[in-house]
Amino acid sequence: MLCDILSGHHECCCHHFRMSVTTFIALRDTLVERGLINSTRNITADEQLGIFLYGIGHGVANRILAETFQHSGETISRHFNNVLRGIVRLKDDYIMLPLSNAAVYPRIRNNPNFHPFKNVIGAVDGTHIPVVVERSKQAPFRCRKGFTSQNMMAAVSFNLNFLFVCTGWEGSAADMRVLRWACETGKYYLVDSGYANTEKFLAPYRGERYHISQFNASTRARVHRNPRDLYNHRHAQLRNVVERIFGILKKRFKILNVATPFSYKVQCLIAIACCIIHNFIRRHQANDNIFSDEGADEQDAENEGIVADLVGRLNLKFESTEEVVAESVG
Repeated sequence: MLCDILSGHHECCCHHFRMSVTTFIALRDTLVERGLINSTRNITADEQLGIFLYGIGHGVANRILAETFQHSGETISRHFNNVLRGIVRLKDDYIMLPLSNAAVYPRIRNNPNFHPFKNVIGAVDGTHIPVVVERSKQAPFRCRKGFTSQNMMAAVSFNLNFLFVCTGWEGSAADMRVLRWACETGKYYLVDSGYANTEKFLAPYRGERYHISQFNASTRARVHRNPRDLYNHRHAQLRNVVERIFGILKKRFKILNVATPFSYKVQCLIAIACCIIHNFIRRHQANDNIFSDEGADEQDAENEGIVADLVGRLNLKFESTEEVVAESVG
């Protein structure tokens, strides 16, 4: 099966392993060169990686993997976990915050509507991923929709890469403190109204429209009511990237849409591994149908150039960041 997939049509590998053949080979070589996986007498490194990618890509049970790859359930489980550990060890090389001298993102640099946000690093949000936990421990993990889940928090860039990821409820507050600490003075992340507006986290105005659909409901809805309304629209247009990247991640890796019978720790590691592979694909694979299918972020030509003459006026200080940005986009 594996040879047929890797030597077959391009779409075949993308369907089964969620990446192109060249990206698959690059990931295998990276893991092998670092000694994170190795071929054995009974199973090659290619097959080990294929088992893992097929499992997370399609969210199938151990039994299905055993039937598909013709190995025992014990062999499947052992190599699935070994590849998982290997990929997680790539985290520091593939999920990292931007350098202090990193260029302004092209989408912001090339669009005068977004110039007031030129010091933004990315967007921060969370997503719920179904998990299996012991019945006696389910209460803290039950989300508003009624199922048990882990909360994966992430900071993402405007070129659709993960910059920072933390999974699980435990330690998430400490992880967010690390994210704030690593954010340089004058830089900030865009967050939704569920977060407090701070020096490092820039939230929208409460009491004003925010969701993009509210601005697209009609021609009349596109008319901004006041500077705060316009600010919220621009904020939402940029922060939409985090919702888009979560959508791409869950579309590619079906395992993130179902609760799996792994230990809670392993379920958290799987979510991190999916983010690492996502960034690996972004780095090694220029053309990706999943990204194309998701479509581009919303483009809005209205008021184009409204802030062109205000570039450079931002004075981002904690007590006035939101006001200054709002005045600039107005």
